[in-house]
Amino acid sequence: MKNFIININSFLKGVILFLRPGVFLNFLSNPLLFASNVLKLTKWISVHNDKNILNDFYRPVRNYADRYKLFNYIIKQEKLETEVINYLEFGVSKADSFKWWLKANSNTDSRFYGFDTFEGLPEKWGTYKKGDMSALVPDLNETRHDFFKGLFQDTLYEFIKTHDLNEGKRKIIHLDADLFSSTIFVLSSLAPYLNNNDILLFDEFNVPNHEFYAFKIFTDTFYIKYELLGAVNNFYQVAFKIVK
Repeated sequence: MKNFIININSFLKGVILFLRPGVFLNFLSNPLLFASNVLKLTKWISVHNDKNILNDFYRPVRNYADRYKLFNYIIKQEKLETEVINYLEFGVSKADSFKWWLKANSNTDSRFYGFDTFEGLPEKWGTYKKGDMSALVPDLNETRHDFFKGLFQDTLYEFIKTHDLNEGKRKIIHLDADLFSSTIFVLSSLAPYLNNNDILLFDEFNVPNHEFYAFKIFTDTFYIKYELLGAVNNFYQVAFKIVK
């Protein structure tokens, strides 16, 4: 019976490949992917809607500035004000959040690394066009930071080769690149260096086809265990702690 089912499955798959329905129905692929990811996202929220942490779900109006409430909550909960950390931010733009973390952590041995094209989005994202959100490389009066200009795919590997990410410092990884392609690349590249208690921050988590989709694939593929630390703006901004 098992072999019969395998043969039927193989035959039907061959017929579908022969008919090539994607030639005629490809226009459905993006709407179907979006619908699938919305279902997964809402299920994920139902499982993780913890009211014992910072969590404002459900609220009718988003307040983007509430992400700083999340940052402050994480700083206090995890006692990060004076701990030595490596802070990596992917999607710096004008460096508003980058400067916030520089100010919030006072340890002189902490290091802060910002990655961005500084030439805007490398591809379309929702209503934003390629090239939107460009900014100058920030000029900061600080000695603990470095910026890396270019696509993550061109800068991150070299960074990993020249920096010890297993030196014992806790990593705070802020993912604010918006795009699925950028987010999944960063998460996959840093997967071997994630340690217990490292923190992942997402700035547009509840966008179904982008940061959430990348997170779902990443955690499923690498068998990542995590704890939700907090969420604001209906899970638009979230923070996780790696558990090993």
